[in-house]
Amino acid sequence: MTISQRITALPPAPDPAVHARTEFAQVAAASVLAQRGLPVELNAFATQANDTAADVNARATAAEQASQSAEAAKIAALAAAGAQPWVSGTTYAKNSVAISQVNFQPYRRQVAGAGTVDPANDTAGQWMPQFGTGSFTPRAAASATFDLSTTNFFTRAMSASETWVFANCPTNGFSFGIELTYTGGTLTLPSTVKTVNNVVYSFVAGKTYLLLFVTTNKGATRWRMVATDPYDN
Repeated sequence: MTISQRITALPPAPDPAVHARTEFAQVAAASVLAQRGLPVELNAFATQANDTAADVNARATAAEQASQSAEAAKIAALAAAGAQPWVSGTTYAKNSVAISQVNFQPYRRQVAGAGTVDPANDTAGQWMPQFGTGSFTPRAAASATFDLSTTNFFTRAMSASETWVFANCPTNGFSFGIELTYTGGTLTLPSTVKTVNNVVYSFVAGKTYLLLFVTTNKGATRWRMVATDPYDN
């Protein structure tokens, strides 16, 4: 559905500060006459806008249902591929999949090794969740370089000036968040980061911010960024 109705531009409104007495009535008459067709145009525009909104909502609902179906299919495929329940102390090969015994969701091993922490509780970047329910494994960033192959949500405490680097983006379409606890310093972002209206964010010491980054080309030329207002710590 598209909006094809166009609103006809109106002539200048009469203005006693601009128009002489001899032309004021003529300008006023032209303005009133031009407005006679305006209700018809506005009503048609409103009808088309409402129809378009309904179409967008229907498409969004269908997309959400398709996403849920795809997620269910992915989990079923993982199970069919032989994903087994996670067992404490077992050595897992890189890229192997195990089922958490905390939330019973699948996780993929990022590095080979064993451990005693269930994948759902992993904060060391050993496991990557393989489901799209909104769950994530937060990872404390030890430096200003964020390894995007390890998680899609980081925490970072900043007390001095830093230059951030986003490394190892795993897919063309990717998003991740950073919970920034700020106490001081100047933040320099990658040159590929674009903000709304090119705003330059400033931070207040003693506050926490959530930063969201989205790319469609592995961050090669563009990261879209938004930041929240400050939270009290």
